[in-house]
Amino acid sequence: MIPKFFHKISIKSLSKQKQVEKTFDNSYQVQEKVGDGTFSVVKKAKHKLTNEIYAVKILKKSQLTNQKKLIENEIEILGNLDHPNVIKVKEIFDTPKKIFIVMEYVSGGELFQKLQQDEKFSEKQTSKIIKMILLALQYLHKNQIVHRDLKPENILYTEENDEIIVKLTDFGLSKMISKEDMLTTACGTPYYVAPEIIKRERYGPSVDIWSVGVIMYVLLTGCAPFYDESIPKMFKKIETGKVRFPLPEWDGISQEVISLIKRFLTVDVLKRITIEEAIKHPWIVNEGSNSKN
Repeated sequence: MIPKFFHKISIKSLSKQKQVEKTFDNSYQVQEKVGDGTFSVVKKAKHKLTNEIYAVKILKKSQLTNQKKLIENEIEILGNLDHPNVIKVKEIFDTPKKIFIVMEYVSGGELFQKLQQDEKFSEKQTSKIIKMILLALQYLHKNQIVHRDLKPENILYTEENDEIIVKLTDFGLSKMISKEDMLTTACGTPYYVAPEIIKRERYGPSVDIWSVGVIMYVLLTGCAPFYDESIPKMFKKIETGKVRFPLPEWDGISQEVISLIKRFLTVDVLKRITIEEAIKHPWIVNEGSNSKN
């Protein structure tokens, strides 16, 4: 049973609920492009009354023929979420040709871009980032939402007082489930997908936990743990769960975090670390303070 907190919201009902005698064009001034999606473009937009800056995701309906359900799913989920580490939707405008999703603006962009710039993060930085991701997931899972596509490209960041703040975004593949439900749809991004999805087994929220383990590995080294140019071969590696920590990439990285990553990347779902266990882990609690880097 879906909790009452998550009532059904269609594009039209949410847009009517949010807007009172106003349109996107008379409310916002569109500025430069900040991102691209498969079926959308993201631009900065300034509110004409408050001068506040937002991000607006613009979708052309003519391009959404086979993606309407994904878009409605993302809007339904995002419209109900309220957590400091999850992107917040302000309002939605549904016009005959376009959909405008107005969201909070996160100045840094994708965490993936930050990783490309810095090549890798320290244990302290990674620990703080992973904790924020875990807190966001804890909130989602308590409200019976599985993200299913966690990766640095779907995590936005900003920097405040030299501290990185992250927010989960892109809920197109997310799913609301009851506690008794299990999922079967094969989805996600190959590098980050859990073995139970590859095996087409029934799965639940723990697929997000696996993805967090992959993200940890990637942030610390700039490398993917199961990488192979051949997707089928990479899937075989993921199915076995035999993660390696080669030198020089792992030189100077603590055994504590290596041990923790192994607990995230455990093929047996029942033995995989839980969110609550991970949040209480010393490496997370102490912000990787016992590490050398």
